[in-house]
Amino acid sequence: MARNIVFYWCPVCNSVVELVENGGHSLVCCGQPMERLKVKEKGEGSEYHLPSLKHRDGLLYVNVGSKPHPQSEDHHIKFIVFVTKQTVRRSDIKSNSMATAVYTDKDHGDVYAYCSTHGLWKTSF
Repeated sequence: MARNIVFYWCPVCNSVVELVENGGHSLVCCGQPMERLKVKEKGEGSEYHLPSLKHRDGLLYVNVGSKPHPQSEDHHIKFIVFVTKQTVRRSDIKSNSMATAVYTDKDHGDVYAYCSTHGLWKTSF
């Protein structure tokens, strides 16, 4: 079972932050409260956003979407995060790069992908 992870988004500057430890206070950016990102695990657009996983030779290969996701400056997968019970591993994705990542496959957990336009998506294994 993976640890619980929460991301927040600033509606003004589009910054995204991961909450490492909840101290019970609200997060503020650009003078406004940040919004907690809702995780999507299915639904419209999942063919472009839901992380798909392949295990091979001790590695976890992550490809975002069963169809290629657009990777333009304005609309792209910004990061992929692999979360296990003990670790959080993030791969930052550039706008002109494929939305893929490779991690060592020692644990089971959750894989998140964040789209600059359509939000946060998750696959568990």
